Order: sequence, then C-alpha cells, then structure tokens
Amino acid sequence: AIPGGRMGDDLFSVKNEFYLGNYQGAINEAQSSDLVLSPGDEKERDIIVYRCYIEMGQSDVVQGEIGDGHPTALQAVKLLSTYKTNKAMAEMVLVTMKQWLEDAETCNNPTLHLVAGLVYMEEGDYEEAAKVLHAGTTLEMVSLQVQVYLKMARVDMAEKSASLMARMEDDATLTQLTTAWVNMHLGGDKISDAFYTFQELADKYSETPLLLNGMAACQMHQGKHEEAEKYLLKALTKNNSDPLTLQNLIVCAQHTRKAPEVVNRYLATLGKNAADSLLLKRKEKWESAFDAAAAATSHA
Repeated sequence: AIPGGRMGDDLFSVKNEFYLGNYQGAINEAQSSDLVLSPGDEKERDIIVYRCYIEMGQSDVVQGEIGDGHPTALQAVKLLSTYKTNKAMAEMVLVTMKQWLEDAETCNNPTLHLVAGLVYMEEGDYEEAAKVLHAGTTLEMVSLQVQVYLKMARVDMAEKSASLMARMEDDATLTQLTTAWVNMHLGGDKISDAFYTFQELADKYSETPLLLNGMAACQMHQGKHEEAEKYLLKALTKNNSDPLTLQNLIVCAQHTRKAPEVVNRYLATLGKNAADSLLLKRKEKWESAFDAAAAATSHA
C-alpha cells in the first residue's frame, strides 16, 4: 500500500467494500484469486478481513485464528474482537491496550492506535480517543479522528481533519464519506451535499446499510422522517439486525407516530443484537429517572 494512508491499487476493492459497510463483499474481494499482493499488503488484507468478521458478529473466527505468535497489528484486532463480543472483559482489554501503547516495541503500531481509538470511542472516552489518534498516519485514523471530534461537538476540529484527508487522498471513498458526515453536522445547505454524496456512492457501488442510513440521517436532519423511513426499511432488508438502522427506525417511528408495538419490536431486536447501544442506555436512564420520580411522588 502507498504510505500516508493512500490506498494501494491492489487492495482498493477490499478496502472500499469495507468502508462502505459491505463486509461480506470485502471478504469475497480479499479471497479473489486475481489478487497478487506484497507481504505488506497481505498483512493489511488480513487485518481488514478479520475486522469484517468482527463487524458481521463472527468474532469466533478471529479468536480461533489469531494466536499469541501473530504480529502486534493482528493481536490488536483480536483485542478489538474480545471487547466487541464480551463487555465483561472491557477492563482487561483497556489495561492490555494501555500496556501495549506504552511498550516501546508496540507503541508505534498504527493498527493498535486505530483499535485503541475505536475502543475509547465506544467507551465514550473521547478525550483519550482523540489523544491516541492525534498523530494519525493513515486515512482511516484521520477519519476516526473526525468521528471523535463530531462526538465531542467540535465540528471545527472535524472540518480541519476532513481537510487533511482531502489533501491525503481527495477522491478516496473514505474521504468522501467522512466529508459527508461533517457536512451533515454543519447543517443548512451542507445537508443536501451530504445526501448527494451518499446517493452517488450508492449508485456507483451498492446500497449498503451504511449509505442508506446516511441518506436517512440527512432526511431526519431536515425533519423528513417518512422519507427517511423508506431508506431505513430498505437497509433493514439488507441486514435486519443492524443496530444503526434499528436505532434510526425507532427515532423515525416516534416522529411518524407508529403504533407502540412497532417501536417495541424494533427495541426488542436492538436489545438482542446491541444491548449496549446508546439509545438503549438512554432509555434505561430515562426509565430509572421516571421510576425514581414516581416513587418520590407516591411517598410525598
């Protein structure tokens, strides 16, 4: 692969499918007999393939195939799979990650920094995520930086990082996707720009749940919840357990006054597939607050 985060042509299709959320498509591309790779690219291909299995909920493949003798990058991916599938191990993962980030032999590994950014972001520790991604050397690390800044409501910082991506590789799919996320947060006319980016990528490649959710989110930002729902239902036919689709459908269902049982079905599916999702955590918090208020009232 070309240094500085640019995609090497040999892995272009594999990375592209991964970034668009077509994980099985990325695995298929990676297994193509037409693919002739250098040892460095082979290692990068393996990282992407294992990350696809994690995203598809098949972490057993990762746990079973990556042993103690594998290089740091793959060990980091295995750590990510442990974190994603067993939240009881979160503390162990965080401690191990911290040790590796401080170890002179492993601390400069870009995959380790990327994994640390992903884990800290999911933990809601955006300060640590921003710190570990600060010296991003790959396009994906800078893209994750952007996502962290958006979570921190620092759209100004997100814009700067997106500009850096454009300087690194302007026409890369990941650069276009990341710019669209920033535009969505900027609001106004930029929302239309974001929508057209998602639409163009869907037309050029395929309508993945990620792109359909992007288009739906643009419609939701403009208060067009019925339009958004059409994209989300299409996304649901492609993956009926995708947490992002389900969370957006729950929000839309409330705005379009769907029957309570419809919302409850979505909530039940979400609970089964992503019990630790932000929406469910917020729901739990509201319910606890409501119960506490009700109890206080009844004792008054």
